[in-house]
Amino acid sequence: MNAWLLTWEWTSTEPTEKIAAILSSRRSDSAIADLMELLVLRSRYPAKEVAYYANRKREMVYKAQTPLGINGVPHGERILCGHDPWLYGRKVRDLKVTVDEASDEEIITWREPNDFKWADDSKSSIVVATEGAVKQWRRPNKPLSKDVWAWEV
Repeated sequence: MNAWLLTWEWTSTEPTEKIAAILSSRRSDSAIADLMELLVLRSRYPAKEVAYYANRKREMVYKAQTPLGINGVPHGERILCGHDPWLYGRKVRDLKVTVDEASDEEIITWREPNDFKWADDSKSSIVVATEGAVKQWRRPNKPLSKDVWAWEV
């Protein structure tokens, strides 16, 4: 399936939970950006600051950003939000979730977006430089969020 995949990224260590959300690829960039800002706010700030920014979007510290380019080449359908850790949202292809019954782990595999380069020196069109890499993440077969189920005894 094609989908928006939102993952937590760090510079120093592997996260214990990388997958933040999997959403329909039909959602707009702006809808995904709004959701990413909410996820970053609620994961990093107390209620007082979340309430403060609720009606002050222009003042938000970590606004979602669509990179204009990678190495000077336009790349779309990629959004960044936050700072170490940050959320990386992108449209992926071939997303599959399977369960390894022996370890009771989910195995999520996907193909990253393609990387592009300029077609020629005129920089008037782009072509695929490299196909998106196939990636995988293994996680416990549990809900993505602990918000509710952590209350269970």
